[in-house]
Amino acid sequence: MTYNGNSFIGGILLPELSTDAVTSLKDARQDGFEYVVTELPIPSSLAPQSSNGNVGSGHRTSRTDVTRLESKWWSTSVVGIVSDPPHWKKGASANVAAGTELVNALTNTCHSSPVATRKVEASEMFMGMLEWASHMNIPAVILPQLPLVELNSDNLNGEDSDEDMFADDATPQPQKRGRNGDTDTQSTTVYINNASAKEYARILATLSTSPICTTSHVQMWIRVPLTLEHLQAYQLLLARCDHSPRIGCILYISSPLESAEVPVIMRALHVFIGGGNIKAVSWDVAVFLKNKKGYPALSKSHQFMFQMLFGRLGRTLRVLVEGNALAPASTTPIAGGGATSRLHHLQYLRHLRSRPTLIDKLDSEEGILETPYLDHLQSPLQPLGDHLEYQTYETFEKDPVKYKQYGEAVALALQDGIEEGRYDYLGTTRTTMGQLKKMNRLAQGMDDLNFDDFDDADAIDGEFVEVDIHQVTILVVGAGRGPLVRESIASVARVSAAWMNESDESNNENETRKALCAKIIAIEKNPSAILYLQSLKSCEESWNGGQECNGSSDSREEGKVVIPGTSNVTVIGCDMREANSHPVLKNMINNPSSRGDIMVSELLGSFGDNELSPECLDGVQRCGILKDTCISVPQNYTAFIAPVSSARLHSEAKAQAGLPLNSCDGPASASNGIQRALETPYVVRSHAASQTHSEQACWTFSHPHPSSGNTSLPRSGGKNEVKTADNKEVSERNAGAARCINNDRHVHLSFHNDPIHGIGTGCGYGPIDSEMASMASASTEEALSVAIDTAITLHGFLGSFHSVLYESVKSKAGEKVEAVISIAPSSFSTGMFSWFPLYFPLKEPLRVPPGATVNCSIWRQSDNERVWYEWSAEVVSSGTVLSVTSLHNPGGRSYHVRL
Repeated sequence: MTYNGNSFIGGILLPELSTDAVTSLKDARQDGFEYVVTELPIPSSLAPQSSNGNVGSGHRTSRTDVTRLESKWWSTSVVGIVSDPPHWKKGASANVAAGTELVNALTNTCHSSPVATRKVEASEMFMGMLEWASHMNIPAVILPQLPLVELNSDNLNGEDSDEDMFADDATPQPQKRGRNGDTDTQSTTVYINNASAKEYARILATLSTSPICTTSHVQMWIRVPLTLEHLQAYQLLLARCDHSPRIGCILYISSPLESAEVPVIMRALHVFIGGGNIKAVSWDVAVFLKNKKGYPALSKSHQFMFQMLFGRLGRTLRVLVEGNALAPASTTPIAGGGATSRLHHLQYLRHLRSRPTLIDKLDSEEGILETPYLDHLQSPLQPLGDHLEYQTYETFEKDPVKYKQYGEAVALALQDGIEEGRYDYLGTTRTTMGQLKKMNRLAQGMDDLNFDDFDDADAIDGEFVEVDIHQVTILVVGAGRGPLVRESIASVARVSAAWMNESDESNNENETRKALCAKIIAIEKNPSAILYLQSLKSCEESWNGGQECNGSSDSREEGKVVIPGTSNVTVIGCDMREANSHPVLKNMINNPSSRGDIMVSELLGSFGDNELSPECLDGVQRCGILKDTCISVPQNYTAFIAPVSSARLHSEAKAQAGLPLNSCDGPASASNGIQRALETPYVVRSHAASQTHSEQACWTFSHPHPSSGNTSLPRSGGKNEVKTADNKEVSERNAGAARCINNDRHVHLSFHNDPIHGIGTGCGYGPIDSEMASMASASTEEALSVAIDTAITLHGFLGSFHSVLYESVKSKAGEKVEAVISIAPSSFSTGMFSWFPLYFPLKEPLRVPPGATVNCSIWRQSDNERVWYEWSAEVVSSGTVLSVTSLHNPGGRSYHVRL
């Protein structure tokens, strides 16, 4: 697997060319940068005038780049930046990117006349800059960081790192930059002016609803230095702006990190990735060290920050290189810095992006396939009301893990059934040694499922042997296009080959070889999928007992010889819950020996039971088509839930309010409304999200329900009363056990304070990252004390599931043998992509102060026609409830799944 660079978007801010986008873009593209940053001009009416009425010296009111650069470049390759107007800058070395004077004047809350006058002027310049950006169709504008009120000195040292051009054995640059972005010999700790921050939030909230953002779609990127103070202050600002999706941030990294700071910053950054709406990360050239050959490199701490940010957001994150170019040390001169003099900085960042850990995560086939789904909310399926499309089946069938695990589960169930003698003896047949050898190769994965004609006397070895055949009946309910049928066929062949091989190796001449043959009943309600299944039946020998296809979907023809290890498939079109309505299935119900030995299904949803697997499988059991010894694959599944911080998911959920309630009604359809939008759970591949605590189990469903004496009699006159062909009530214990089932559930969970904020669980999708969790653990008392001061913002909960497809009876003897699929982070099935988590939004985000506990209550409710979820949350500290949400979706008023 290689890195092609397509997902790495790098930009540059050249202070010396900050008002010349043409030259800046020309040099940048020559060095491989994709975009440039340019200063936004102030309106000419606000530029200072000289005594003769002309613009004062040094203050330009015209730009030649606007006449030389086409609109397509402004809209795709230029990002604007709000900086101090020229006549407000202090000194020739003033930082282009700071904008300190402008934002201080803009947010000043003093009511004195001079301050008010300056504030009006600042507001006019600020709005003029943004209106020009809107006019030029610039996609994003970088805004100044939050106003500061106090600075404290603090010395930090760089770290050493590797070799050659991308080696990390580095020493500090001669010039450092303070954490507020200003050039300094000392790094600094900053404090936010809270009154000014509120004023800034008011201005930005107003802007986010203005035509500048709503019509021209200009995004606002607020500069956020990588310090705890700035991270938390920015999250408060977002909350004050109602978490507007038009307000994001560009992380600014400009100073070294002490090793003790790393776990603290990592914990804060983990939460910030979810709640901060990060659009880009900016690396000041001053933060780069130099390796032995004089090339730029980052310290180990910053390398790890890079890996963390790109490991979590690498498919959407942009990079910016900024700051004044530093002259190379005379002892280590380097050439080839490119037209921008920052070429090597870009090359080094691309080098970090191309490391195997990031390539495996971002550039794998699975990663590329998931990219269009990142943070894209999808309404959960209505499995009993809607039919899946052909393309949907096709996509799910590409999962490399899911069906392999299903095949393993069916094989384990078959092996246990053989050992327990559960399968009926059908008779003895004759086959050739050549056929047995072929089956042995098949068992070892050395052959395909193609069967030679049994009557071929010229087989590889023509010697005939006798084989005892035992028949197993497998019900594949919800067969779709047949992937579980194929896995069942393959499992029968593998297990049979192994069983006969055991007999062959026993050296007991009196022992007859034994094998399985399977009767597979594929039940599906989707008429289009039924056509596909019948087409497979008409052309696949493996679906017809390994014999020549007869073009029909009937069961094995009388008089034909049974080939060991083969399967015959019967396709049934009906709702699995109404099996007693189909003539073939009625006959099975009336003949106990013909009922199902194994029931296989893939009805699981993102939350385990949210696509009505319990109701469907209970319905099959109620029909009386299962033997009392029947095994279900899956055997059980557990729903898990965890708190999540994600400004982006919450914004996406709110955006659903404007969508039509019924798309079939066209423009005349009413909109969803905000209540319905935020009381609906959504399937989502979470990306810009942070799971803040380890997931906890909600409830478990197991199948089939165990038989018991007191459930043998059905409820009289009930809706689900089952009749046979003779209109007699089915009284078998197995069917009776499923008639008095209540699938409603509820649970109240407490998520106690997690010192590392669930950093190992990442975005809530994918396996836990033990290395990340380990590095984020507080290593010093100082780090621990700082970590206590961090707070988090919750935007909802992520639901997932863990399913035991089959656990072998060998597990009871102390040997753990099971087949499992899971999207719960703590047991995630790596490589599986058939399910994404289920996002339960909160109407209002909850702020969780340090040390507080999050309580979550969730209910699974149902009536005769629907199933739905209700949920609520609260924040508790020292026994006091700090905040609480209302109950979401009471009575299923906004969302339900139809039965």
